[in-house]
Amino acid sequence: MSDESGEKTEQATDARREEFRKQGNVAHTKELASAVVLLAAAGGLYATGRFFFQNLYEVFHYAFGPDMVHLVREGKFTDAFYFCGSKALILMAPVLGMAGIIGAASSILQIGFLQVEDALSPKFDKLNPVEGAKRIMSMRAVMEAVKSILKMAAVGVVLYFLLRGEVSQVPYMVTFSVEQILMYLGTVVVKLLGGVGTVMLVIAVADYFYQRWDLEKKMMMTKQEIKEEHKQREGDPMIKSRIRRIQREMASKRMMSEVPKADVIITNPTHIAVCLKYSDNLPAPQLIAMGADHVAEKIKELAREHNIPIVENKPLARTIFKTMKIGQVIPRELFVAVAEVLSYVYRLRRKKR
Repeated sequence: MSDESGEKTEQATDARREEFRKQGNVAHTKELASAVVLLAAAGGLYATGRFFFQNLYEVFHYAFGPDMVHLVREGKFTDAFYFCGSKALILMAPVLGMAGIIGAASSILQIGFLQVEDALSPKFDKLNPVEGAKRIMSMRAVMEAVKSILKMAAVGVVLYFLLRGEVSQVPYMVTFSVEQILMYLGTVVVKLLGGVGTVMLVIAVADYFYQRWDLEKKMMMTKQEIKEEHKQREGDPMIKSRIRRIQREMASKRMMSEVPKADVIITNPTHIAVCLKYSDNLPAPQLIAMGADHVAEKIKELAREHNIPIVENKPLARTIFKTMKIGQVIPRELFVAVAEVLSYVYRLRRKKR
């Protein structure tokens, strides 16, 4: 019933998985990069907080202090921009560099190095407004919208609980120095980054497993699809059978063309026929053709047409047929029996002469 209805009940094959991978359809969550970047930023600020906020304090002190007033009055804007730009580079470069490295590492960790030539190729059916509306209203789009709402709600809850305890500290900040304010704000930022990053990490893990489940569901195949794929990989059984039949026919024709060259035909007498040939350049008589039943009858017909002696020797014919292949020379164990047959054949030829 599943074949007739086209129900996808079979797990995806390796070829199917590779096809999806080439198209860029892999289990991948964007939230992992965001979560790892937030946690790494929190850890980086916590580890290098004094250095970071010391440079930030110097920027504030320079921007709102007498040095800036003096430079503005003298028109030395370049020096002011150079100082602020260098400090901003010192503060932002490690964060941006770390964010880029971690983002790339999170993608590689999930999907590895992926070539998506098929995904990058233009697909004009995506410009179809009807298909676009279907994608917007699809179950996947609904799930993405629900996931975004849940993510925003979770982040909002975390921010609320983290900031609720800090509200009571605001009135006391009027007595803080600039350096103390920056250090306090840095502590709050680290807490926010760590808390939000942890929530995002939980969401990313859940989303990743959902993406894997959804992808496995999409990749499932019907039994007919598996059969078709097997045919493409291994070849159509009917075509392979026909090729084998043609090969057997060609081999049979080549073998039959060797029968007139034989010195003797040894028979069973009705079921088996083997053809032996001997010449000075061979170490022993050679098996050049053999067959059973219908093939054996054809061999004997050819032998009669070309006046090749036919000798009945049941044990010898059966042994050669079962133990030897065409092209082999007679083994040492059969030398005596074959020599007797050839001696008999040669005596017949001499008598005819």
